[in-house]
Amino acid sequence: MSDTSAANAGQRLRNMARLYLPWAERLPPGWLGFSLRTWCSLIIGLATAFWVQIDNPLLVGVTVMILAQPLRGQALSKAFYRILGTVVGMGVSIVLVAVWNQQRGPFLGGVALWLAACAFVGSLERDFRSYGALLSGYTVALVAVNCIDTPQNVFNIAVSRASAITIGVFAVAVVNILSGSPEASRGLADGLKQLTRPISETARAALQHLYDRGAQADIKLAGGILALTTRLSYARTEFERGSMRTNGARLAMVSMLTVLDCARGLGRHTGHGNIDPAIEDAIARIARQTDLRLDQAGFTLRILETIREGRPAHVPNADEAFAIERAARMLTARVRLHAGQQMLVDGTGSAADSKTIAIATQPNILLAFIGALRVLVGFSFAAGVCVITGLPGATVALAQTALTLTLAATNVDTARFGMGAVIGIPCSVLAAAALNFFVLLHGADMPFLALALLPQTFLACLLLMRPGTAAIGFNYGVFFFAMLGLDNHQSYNPTEFLNRNIFYLLAALLAFIILVLLFPPSARRQRFWMASTIVRALERQMAGRGEPDGPTRLTRAYDRLAQMQFWNDRLPQSPSGARQLESFTAFTELDGALARARAYARQAASHALLRPAAELAARELQLHAPWGDLEARLQHACAAVPAPSLYLPQPEQVAAINLLAGLDAVLHTWRAAQPRLRHYGIIKKEKAG
Repeated sequence: MSDTSAANAGQRLRNMARLYLPWAERLPPGWLGFSLRTWCSLIIGLATAFWVQIDNPLLVGVTVMILAQPLRGQALSKAFYRILGTVVGMGVSIVLVAVWNQQRGPFLGGVALWLAACAFVGSLERDFRSYGALLSGYTVALVAVNCIDTPQNVFNIAVSRASAITIGVFAVAVVNILSGSPEASRGLADGLKQLTRPISETARAALQHLYDRGAQADIKLAGGILALTTRLSYARTEFERGSMRTNGARLAMVSMLTVLDCARGLGRHTGHGNIDPAIEDAIARIARQTDLRLDQAGFTLRILETIREGRPAHVPNADEAFAIERAARMLTARVRLHAGQQMLVDGTGSAADSKTIAIATQPNILLAFIGALRVLVGFSFAAGVCVITGLPGATVALAQTALTLTLAATNVDTARFGMGAVIGIPCSVLAAAALNFFVLLHGADMPFLALALLPQTFLACLLLMRPGTAAIGFNYGVFFFAMLGLDNHQSYNPTEFLNRNIFYLLAALLAFIILVLLFPPSARRQRFWMASTIVRALERQMAGRGEPDGPTRLTRAYDRLAQMQFWNDRLPQSPSGARQLESFTAFTELDGALARARAYARQAASHALLRPAAELAARELQLHAPWGDLEARLQHACAAVPAPSLYLPQPEQVAAINLLAGLDAVLHTWRAAQPRLRHYGIIKKEKAG
């Protein structure tokens, strides 16, 4: 069949589906393949568990549903961290039981502290590294807490759990590898490609002096770039020559942020600086030569050569040096962007591009602390309820509550996760009751169980794929097998079913109360915390102790702004919120300008002709009071830099241009930030006389 015939046949199938199954268009893309892969993983895992007769085969089903992810890299990455977290959690369980096996109070206190510590670390980490930390915590609750009255069984329970998890991980890995599930690496490459166009348009507009979109649009674009780190962490498990390819993706992302950063500087400078039109024309001409593959020094010299073709005696002033430096750095980043994308595709690159690139994020310590405190207080409250009631199965409710609280620690909206538990778990109990007492009674073989699990699996996967119902789908799908009590010899005793599930329902209620009422997340508080991190970084930079210029500082700075905008968007929209975002963007830009100027001063100090000016610049870049004299001091430092004329050697011309540009950038960003710094009390207004 030709490609045209195949395309026509596919279109006819889609038209028929649209005609006879109109509801299917409202389902998430890829839902059918995801649901079938999850169902096949369940069947393979459960069949293996029943065949080898392991204890608690229900843990295989729980493992498969926890690992259920639409993309292959997601499933494999989560599987790795699940094994790692389980091993750590089992080791801690054995230690806690061995130390406090006869002392209920210290034992539960040790479990609570471990859960809080894992929740804290999990909140600071991202992606499935976070999940691995959380799993290390709630594994202790599932293993050690359930052995509180039978400490001699802790090792056997730990081994049984490890066996079931290994089988579940194996089933998920086999199905995802053999089925050709969607690749996370393809999503990463597509994400970079989609962002290349707006980044290129941003660069083009800045070079043509048409760039003036404001902070919010730029931060959203930067947030989209940094969000690709999640896809990168998933794709890592799929790559051959993984280190080279992932480094290529990081290089492309950092280059995009560099282009955005340079474009913001050029856009704000336009109309405010003393820039000769010949400079603007030379920059635009070089920018149109997309085949140039130069470094920053090479682009700087090429721009200077182009300027001197029409103006041989022209010597760039500070504002013009700034425009040249920003344009050269942007054009260099554009070259490295394409190099990074090529490295991602074929795993090859030059020695210069192969240097490891670091992407840093800003951990939200306040959010992590609140999450850990919620887990600590919530688990202690649940333990008190279980001890006071004295019910024989209360440890089940306590372990389940600990699991739900720990998983909710990294959720921004803990109330939604609590709502997911209070809705998903009762629905899971009802579905388990229907399957146990109305379906499984009519068949006992594996094919019958496979067909019986098909509707439930599809429903859970559909709920998981929708952001609004993901918490419900997680609680419904993951805990279904625990509610069902799936075992090698299935019990159909209603009393036993009710006695088991009443404690799961109690756990859902406790988790809902704690997550909704205990330390509810405040967007205003989180925005204030992130703003304070920006201010602290600026104060360190002004004192000369800040982070040096480079990919780490750049990515961390934009991550702070992206997080601040995230929390700002969760508050009612107001002009004051937009003004605050503009203010803290100005602080971040001053931080970056200072770091860049210091780096250029260090480079200039290696040239004898520029060393006195570089030393003076380094002193003046230690920003300190009196603030009223600061502009004059910076202008004096600019005037001390030798003019980047044709008579200087080329290396000195480049170093002089960069040093002038760095000082000029600090001067302009200081002017923009100074009123805001006074408004927020970061610098004090000097008294006259």
